[in-house]
Amino acid sequence: MKKILSFALIFLGTASLVFAIALPTYVVPKGKVIPLNTVSSSGTVPTPGILLDSSAVAADKPLSKNASKPECKGKNPEVSCFIGKDTPVQSQRFVVVQEPSNKDIVTLEVGNSVIRTDRKEPQNLLSASVERIQLDRKTQLPVEDPVSTVDLQPGEAQSSEGGFKSSNEPFVRPGVQYQFPMGTDKKSYPYFDIQTMTTHDIDFVGEEDLRGLKTYRFEQDVPPVEIYPGIHDMLAADGKIDKADEAALSTLRLTFPAKKWGLKKDDIKPSAIKKKAEGAANSEDKDNPDVEMSRYYTIKRIINVEPKTGMIVMGQEEVWMYYAQDQDEANKLAEPENREREMANPQRTAMYFPGKWSDATAERISAKAKENADRLTTMGTTLPWILGIVGILLAVIGFVLHRRS
Repeated sequence: MKKILSFALIFLGTASLVFAIALPTYVVPKGKVIPLNTVSSSGTVPTPGILLDSSAVAADKPLSKNASKPECKGKNPEVSCFIGKDTPVQSQRFVVVQEPSNKDIVTLEVGNSVIRTDRKEPQNLLSASVERIQLDRKTQLPVEDPVSTVDLQPGEAQSSEGGFKSSNEPFVRPGVQYQFPMGTDKKSYPYFDIQTMTTHDIDFVGEEDLRGLKTYRFEQDVPPVEIYPGIHDMLAADGKIDKADEAALSTLRLTFPAKKWGLKKDDIKPSAIKKKAEGAANSEDKDNPDVEMSRYYTIKRIINVEPKTGMIVMGQEEVWMYYAQDQDEANKLAEPENREREMANPQRTAMYFPGKWSDATAERISAKAKENADRLTTMGTTLPWILGIVGILLAVIGFVLHRRS
């Protein structure tokens, strides 16, 4: 009887040791994949921002809060007359898994929208997009195939056709965005920005405790980038620009007489002058030519990542979009002194929005990240130690009984 019991204990002890070794070296790595049932949502709190009111521009009617300004009276109000301060803005995001998804890849569909909360639907929509991103489930990074797509809706500037404006042609999407690798490192990562269709590094700056959860804090400062080229190239990838595409591009470059932009004669750049069709010129054009300005984008981004799961548990973005005649002028406007002046008295701002995830969003996602991280710790560290100790004890007891028998 002792001999049988000793063999059983030795077998159980050996099996426990095998499992103790297999869990962290094989089972846990196999389990570090994006779940196929992923569903998540996030949103910022409504935050006072600065906004160029496209509907007011279209109607050529200054906002009521600006109506008393000298430059807003008369038949030709300046662009600044349509810019409202303290406009409540909110962003929302919804992520769900779509086909094709399998043991190797997962396709995420991400819906993003930016709204102003002082208006009812559909007049509250500022912009919206639907992205499809295919990730490698093991590395959590975008696949290197041209399978990503983006559908855009320009919100207030949408065309009469309505609906989403498709990019039509899939493209390669470099860089992280909605998910970091499981086992995030303390290093910089390339980060893809949907606003400009460009990639910039986001830098690790240190560890930070959020709601009892150890996170890695990443920060990014993107210098002024012209939005039009990246979006235009994406929409033109199928070889054409149709009316729906034109609607999506319509607010990214605007042409107004110089005086409407608030430009003095010496401020006008010859390269920005938009020539009129032959025969349409008049004597007034010399002092008040049409000037085309492009929308530029800069952002301060702060992201907190739970490193074991790669889940983003807090997001903050200070977005600023504004119009400039060229890159040099855009860079100059972004200098601290000029930026501060523009924030106080906006003349060129299309949107300024310092968004931060709501407490409800952060608490919900942090709790999910902690649950997943604890499971990985249990499977990869705690359970192997317990199985290892138990296995050694059982094996030793088994050998002792075997010798005595």
